[in-house]
Amino acid sequence: MAQSQSSAGTVRSGETQTGGWSRRGFVGGLAALAIAQRPGALLAAATENPWRIDVHHHFLPKSYLDFLSRHRLSMGFGKWSAQSDLAGMDAYGTATAILTITNPGFGQGHVEDSRQAVREANEAAARLRSDHPGRFGSFAALPLTDTEGSLREIEYALDTLKAEGVGLFSSYTDKWLGHSSFAPVYEELNRRKAIVYVHPSVAACCTNVRDQTRIPNEGALLEFGFDTTRTIADLIFSGTTTRYPDIAWIFSHGGGTMPFLIERFLTGTSGEIVPGVITKGQDFAPPRQVPQGVLHELRKMYYDTAQSSNPVAMGALRKVVPVSQILFGTDVWYRTTAETVHNLTTCGVFNDEEQRSIGRGNAERLMPRYRNSSLQR
Repeated sequence: MAQSQSSAGTVRSGETQTGGWSRRGFVGGLAALAIAQRPGALLAAATENPWRIDVHHHFLPKSYLDFLSRHRLSMGFGKWSAQSDLAGMDAYGTATAILTITNPGFGQGHVEDSRQAVREANEAAARLRSDHPGRFGSFAALPLTDTEGSLREIEYALDTLKAEGVGLFSSYTDKWLGHSSFAPVYEELNRRKAIVYVHPSVAACCTNVRDQTRIPNEGALLEFGFDTTRTIADLIFSGTTTRYPDIAWIFSHGGGTMPFLIERFLTGTSGEIVPGVITKGQDFAPPRQVPQGVLHELRKMYYDTAQSSNPVAMGALRKVVPVSQILFGTDVWYRTTAETVHNLTTCGVFNDEEQRSIGRGNAERLMPRYRNSSLQR
């Protein structure tokens, strides 16, 4: 098995993992098994060659786990390995997974250590891509609150490692993504016409808003969706998406609560959300920094299907944005590819052609290197 050397020591490709299964991972595995055992369930996906591109797919490089351990930031992860991941991808039709780290991420201090850990995590993703051609890509991690470190890593990750784009979190303590301090990073990403994938976080304001015993795992249950919505609004209403129009934004989990709150997003304006039906926003002045309108900005962004591939969420999202802006995402390893494929193919929201666009075509348009891949339907 190939080995790669870094300053943190020798790491075997495909063997990075934590010590044991979390309760969430165990329950997810049982759910996937139950789905797979239903008569006829997922038959089409399981019997065809892998073809989908998964844009929301986590991995656990050893350097990241070591960083979390050093700073006591571990979240009790389950385990991950390239071999088990590839088996799940093959079984349910995923050709390529674009890898990202998951919460809590980098950029909350520890500047020098964060820079080193980010570099090693991005190199670990590049090794997986090299070891398994065509099967893995990456949205490179950045220490966003460290401007100098982020600019260095953008250059290295995109030019040397050939990452597909970069991965950010929806907020960094008390700053959402429209904050002016991030402007130098956005200028560079806009110059490069880069893809920016955004995973939700829990802002400092909302880490302990109520008794955890009443709402278990409150951050993931509620705040992830809310923080995604906040950062979408912050990017648009701050004028960030207008100033940097060539950044391609991808938001997790169907855009959080944005589709449900569309009437509030249209503040001071009206929009034709459903053809022939005018939806009026609240009676405030239109946002001056959004000259083309909020709906225009929302419909430029991309949204993945992770943990939102049900008929309620997908039905709402499809009414707000065209199918061309929806990307296949699974949230592996928190959830399984099996669950997402099953939900998308049975939710009744998309026809076969739209399923193909969501599964691959839309991602190919964003990442042209995959258009000529032999690993497609």
